[in-house]
Amino acid sequence: MAEITLQTRSPFTLADMVSGDAPEITATGFLFTPSAVAAAKSRPAVVILPGLGGIIAEREIRYAKRLAEEGYVALAVDTFGSRGAAYSNHTLRALHVTETMMLADAYAALAHLASLPMVDPARIAVMGFSYGGMVSVLAAYRQMAALFGADGLRFAGHVSYYGCSVPRFDDPTTTGAPVEIFLGALDRNVDPDRSREIAEDLRRGGSRVGFHLFQDTYHQWDSQNLEKKFVRFSLYSCRFAVDRNNRLRDLRTRLPITGRVSRTLALAANADPRGYHMLRDERVMAWTDTRLSDFLAEALSHRPPRAAPADAGARTAPARR
Repeated sequence: MAEITLQTRSPFTLADMVSGDAPEITATGFLFTPSAVAAAKSRPAVVILPGLGGIIAEREIRYAKRLAEEGYVALAVDTFGSRGAAYSNHTLRALHVTETMMLADAYAALAHLASLPMVDPARIAVMGFSYGGMVSVLAAYRQMAALFGADGLRFAGHVSYYGCSVPRFDDPTTTGAPVEIFLGALDRNVDPDRSREIAEDLRRGGSRVGFHLFQDTYHQWDSQNLEKKFVRFSLYSCRFAVDRNNRLRDLRTRLPITGRVSRTLALAANADPRGYHMLRDERVMAWTDTRLSDFLAEALSHRPPRAAPADAGARTAPARR
């Protein structure tokens, strides 16, 4: 692992990107590379976006190490720490760091990876967890690629682990890259019905979408929580819309979200007092690990190094509905 820096921007809203008012910042990332030597511009790569918990050794770093073992270059971006938002309180993180900032980081990481001598710029995917999972889906829309992408760079695949179901786009057109969505049916931080609508938007927009909803599964099934852990702040009821001119509005209050005050009011108006639970689920984790490997191999045309046969449970999908 190597700690690296990359240049990104810090737009509070999409309008800041449109106007060019987003300040430039230096972000930190953690780069993992395969041990084997490869030809120039031959390696596939993956950008990893954190959840509101930030970079966690058991999650973002675990996946990055695993991907490097499978032959990918993996870059985990520390969106929150890079903006001085390494608070223990998830609510403060959500108020301080917006999904627009994380989109900027995702595309900055894409450009950074594409510049590396070993990486094939056409074979870079993005994956994320919870807040970052939501952003990995947002990055699939052509509108966002046009706003944030540079030099025609686009992600070749998108993976969302228990991604929040907050924004929908008036224009569902995507870049055409495939999208994989993993959700738990007992996750009260995500609305499964709205997530299905988002998946249908993506299909109508031109992407192949895998939608997996696991019964009896809570948020962050790949956590270290062997007993249910309660989190009070929930985005379950948040409903934002993005129009064709990159304007964001809250569907509950009908108010435009134009800055810190309006975004704080929108989040407060939609806050769900029921919260949600996190709980580790080994079977779901084994299945999603296997499906992640298969999806990336398909999307990035990569054959991972041969490994020991997986446990039978990893190939049997947990109950879905």
